[in-house]
Amino acid sequence: MSSTTITITKFNGTNCAQWATEMALLLKQKQMYGIIKEYDDKPEEPAAHAPGTEKAAFKDWTNCRGVARSTISLGMAARIQAEYMPVENEKIFSAKLVSATSQS
Repeated sequence: MSSTTITITKFNGTNCAQWATEMALLLKQKQMYGIIKEYDDKPEEPAAHAPGTEKAAFKDWTNCRGVARSTISLGMAARIQAEYMPVENEKIFSAKLVSATSQS
């Protein structure tokens, strides 16, 4: 199996336009853009007795969300990463990201 290495510009607080474009393209390539932009609705957490397909769909969405957030964090300079790592709520994460990118 071959591997592809993709390099993007790290967000440093002053390069918003370039970083945002490159990150959006990367997330689209990984089919995770919709999760971050909230186009792909979060499925309801299935009940314990729910069919396996419902549980699998929820688990897949949760895993994709984690990979998308990790990808975004890896695209940030270390000093900026530290501000985003503890944020668990998607709306707060998105708001912080919009605020940071609109200031640069």
